[in-house]
Amino acid sequence: MDIVVERDSPVVQDMTADAEEDVSEALRDLARWLYGRLDDEYEHLTSDAAIDEMIRLNEYGFTEDGVRFG
Repeated sequence: MDIVVERDSPVVQDMTADAEEDVSEALRDLARWLYGRLDDEYEHLTSDAAIDEMIRLNEYGFTEDGVRFG
């Protein structure tokens, strides 16, 4: 992930020396956290228990060959 940090200051004040590094690290931390939540949700939605519940709630039926009907 490439991050560019700039300061748009009406008084043309420079950024602090470590501003770009701090902002970049905060955004990377957020991205890691978001990815983790998405990964957790994916794992839950594709778990055997979640799929079994979806089949039961939607009252799906299957043939012996695994073909869905109903």
